[in-house]
Amino acid sequence: NRCVNMIAHLFNAPLGESETAVGVGTVGSSEAIMLAGLAFKRKWQIKRRAEGKPTDKPNIVTGANVQVCWEKFARYFEVELKEVKLREGYYVMDPLKAVEMVDENTICVAAILGSTLNGEFEDVKLLNDLLTQKNKETG
Repeated sequence: NRCVNMIAHLFNAPLGESETAVGVGTVGSSEAIMLAGLAFKRKWQIKRRAEGKPTDKPNIVTGANVQVCWEKFARYFEVELKEVKLREGYYVMDPLKAVEMVDENTICVAAILGSTLNGEFEDVKLLNDLLTQKNKETG
């Protein structure tokens, strides 16, 4: 917890004086992705069970440019991988196409800040705005 709190303070996390940060430290990005994916899946399962809905078909949406770790996460933990295909001259995930792939079984949409192909950042702001709008419309 000491390291997690140090990182929280480093990034100015909004913590009160008596609050401590909650999180897990990892050695590398692959480990972080696996742990985050499991947390997404577990939170989704808990919500679905409370609603009396099935929990056997979770999915994630990524661009085709993501680290191979996202593919491994999907395979290892039985999560469908929905991949936004890239197109000539555009080597990051298209936010509009990503949001079209989201459904009630989507546990996360993974945006990349530094594509494995060319280092380009995906448009996280637009992706967030589109997902927020979709959530307002569909719940």
